[in-house]
Amino acid sequence: MSLPFADNPDKSSIYNDLKVKKLLDLTAEDFDSFRARMDAQGVDGLEDEYRRLLLLGQASNKISSSGVISGSGGVLTYVQSVANNAINVIPPDGEVWKIMGISIINSDTVTGTNNYYTFLSDPIQTALNVTPSGTREVFYSSFSSTSNLLGTETIFEEVFQPLIITSEMYLRMYSNMSNVAVGATVNYKVGYMRLR
Repeated sequence: MSLPFADNPDKSSIYNDLKVKKLLDLTAEDFDSFRARMDAQGVDGLEDEYRRLLLLGQASNKISSSGVISGSGGVLTYVQSVANNAINVIPPDGEVWKIMGISIINSDTVTGTNNYYTFLSDPIQTALNVTPSGTREVFYSSFSSTSNLLGTETIFEEVFQPLIITSEMYLRMYSNMSNVAVGATVNYKVGYMRLR
């Protein structure tokens, strides 16, 4: 089924761009591209175009006004292989993620206590050093454990509240790996859902 006004470019540049695409085939990247082009076009008719973009986004389940985008999210794995070298959980530009839970799996048997740290950071602070610092970034949690498998409730002392992160404010996590065998890794599993 064609989109409304798809054959009439005078009505909408968005609809004109979508002459050959079906509503359900739209991707998040399509919406980011539309927004970028709209910003470059100036203000004439921009409000109507944004309304059309929002309507298409909601109809295709790619933009949500009520929270999580249907069919979005997943579980990603981040691997730390060097002591004190932080892994960064950063959504792509333009995306907003809600972190639903985190677990940590050591790839080999831990021989003693390891320390783990979580921070909220931004690109400016991240560029300053490899290891996050509570004097420059938002310190979020720390804990020590001898376990090989750690769940969300272990990582965060209080009841875990889902975190909202973007490419400008994101998670940095690391372990000191003091009792991890040579060649072993610390694997962070991060469950997220997209809000945008």
